[in-house]
Amino acid sequence: PGVAMVSFTGSTAVGRRVAELATASVKRTHLELGGKAPFVVFDDADLDAAVHGAVAASLINGGQDCTAATRAYVQRPLYDAFVAGVAELFAAVRIGDPRNPHTDLGPLVSFAHRDRVAGFVERARSYATVVTGGPASDKGHDGFDLTRGAYHAPTLITGAAQDSEVVQGEVFGPVLVVLPFDGDDEGLRLANDTPYGLAASAWTGNVHRSLRATREIAAGCVWVNDHIPIISEMPHGGYKASGYGKDMSQYSLDEYTQVKHVMFDTTAVARKDWHRTVFGDR
Repeated sequence: PGVAMVSFTGSTAVGRRVAELATASVKRTHLELGGKAPFVVFDDADLDAAVHGAVAASLINGGQDCTAATRAYVQRPLYDAFVAGVAELFAAVRIGDPRNPHTDLGPLVSFAHRDRVAGFVERARSYATVVTGGPASDKGHDGFDLTRGAYHAPTLITGAAQDSEVVQGEVFGPVLVVLPFDGDDEGLRLANDTPYGLAASAWTGNVHRSLRATREIAAGCVWVNDHIPIISEMPHGGYKASGYGKDMSQYSLDEYTQVKHVMFDTTAVARKDWHRTVFGDR
């Protein structure tokens, strides 16, 4: 009873439970939940920029980031080259001791979570192609014993169906799924085709395509020709199962503010004009 509001950041499943409990006492809630960010590459995009952007955006924080790129939709003329480029960069990622400044990728947060991520990948082998990645080797680039940490190699998956687990579910690890699309309508439809709506990006050299993508992709943040940079001056928060409310920027203060309307009458007039609604013409 003494709590006026609950703010929660975490999984959509727990967010639903928080909202359910808060409803009993009509509590305000602010929920920043899961994500499954699409990375939409149109056929006029700068391929090299898109490849490097996808690798960086999918591996940030080991992929343990609700805004990380997880689903790359690439228009068919660039699809093969994009897959080859990402595979090449993934294979070159240096896995090792996170204290070593030459290390690119460290461990996941726990062995239990590493096993969860690996489970997504291993199950995907039955219905898709794991181009590169999977369980990490025993030794890192620097000779570091990778069995000491919850390591998982950068993993690239192709050939998955849109409704498959690895496309729809929040893996929360260094895993990127790439799917082709043909027309712009299809690419944007696929980008919106998950329960989540936290972040997304569109890669194109065409201003009309970029404006359409930012307008039609249902996500709280849509980048154009970049993915992941978040600045404190702008709000952060999702659509759909990614929650509601904003973190960061002045908009975040609104979530913790209860607006009160106060009005004074200083005329000292006993009978107001609006009183005619009660007294009629008297």
